[in-house]
Amino acid sequence: MSREWDGSEKRGRPMWFNSFPQDGGDIVEIEENGRPVPSKGRNYILTKELIAAIDVAIGLGRPLLVSGEPGCGKTELGYAIARRMGIPRVHFFSTKSNSEARDLFYSYDAIGRFREAQTAGIARAPEEAQSDAADYIEFQALGKAILDAHEVNEVGHLLNPRGAYKHPGRPSRSVIILDEIDKASRDFPNDLLREIEDLAFRVPELSRRGSGHADPGTPGGISADRRPIVVVTSNEERQLPDAFLRRCVFHEIAFPDDATLMQIVASGLRKRLPSKNPDDPSDPSGYDLPAADGEILLGLLAEFRDMRLDKRPGISEAIDAATLLAYPRSLPSPPLAERLPLVAPALAKLRNDRNLLTGLIDGAVTRLAATG
Repeated sequence: MSREWDGSEKRGRPMWFNSFPQDGGDIVEIEENGRPVPSKGRNYILTKELIAAIDVAIGLGRPLLVSGEPGCGKTELGYAIARRMGIPRVHFFSTKSNSEARDLFYSYDAIGRFREAQTAGIARAPEEAQSDAADYIEFQALGKAILDAHEVNEVGHLLNPRGAYKHPGRPSRSVIILDEIDKASRDFPNDLLREIEDLAFRVPELSRRGSGHADPGTPGGISADRRPIVVVTSNEERQLPDAFLRRCVFHEIAFPDDATLMQIVASGLRKRLPSKNPDDPSDPSGYDLPAADGEILLGLLAEFRDMRLDKRPGISEAIDAATLLAYPRSLPSPPLAERLPLVAPALAKLRNDRNLLTGLIDGAVTRLAATG
């Protein structure tokens, strides 16, 4: 099989499909399940290995399975992909222990409908009581993505003007985040594979007598440029089935090196502590964490992570700790020796770990005091 690179190999970043931009910023504002998410996925640090994995997953039309320590940015990746590719819609699904494959498409509030029938439907004709099934159907992540990818006239019989889901108006691609798939039963991942391959579903509740819907389902077939991009995250709490693993493109987000971690922390601080003029490093409404203070924090974090801990702090905890150390530019910053103990609650969540961290912080404070 021939392999073509269109010049990217010479730049040291080979790409199989060129389906994902190697360079570029956040080019679109995104929404999650119909709500704006102004900060999620913004300024995400994408390594060349991760970019290659995303490119292969999109090019092959397969789910991207992402693992890594809690707080390493697995979930955030889906939003970053959407921003980089100019895809405004992200559909998020939080996997539960009792999740079933159908839950990816829609949920049906049968109890709510029954209760209304008991209270308000007594005086209504049977056909009227049957006509409102759509009011109790809420489309979920994969269902929304499939609806997004079709023309309105192809799926209009499923849409409820009163419902939360609104069609984008024209066929469009979206990003799906299936979060923490390892929480579900062992059958769920394999069932998910079939649903992602078919990219079609039916809503039998709408086919009941009096519903007015003769064909309560979506048409089959979605073109490659509209096919949803599926990001699946796992904390590896349980082994996923081999059949599922074979059909995914896999990437593990490793804990970053110091230089990359510093970039991630800086990006996190910009989102956590925004200023009126984020592009102006001297804007008095902003916050600062001097580079020297950041290096001491990351050194403390590295030393702490090397210990025998019950729960190792990750990237999210590092950003939390940096947020506690950052100080308003408009105020004089107290010495780091006074501020450093503030990071303990962010980095250590369990008693034994807190005791170890306290000793490290005390040692760091002593060294800072000795150096003036």
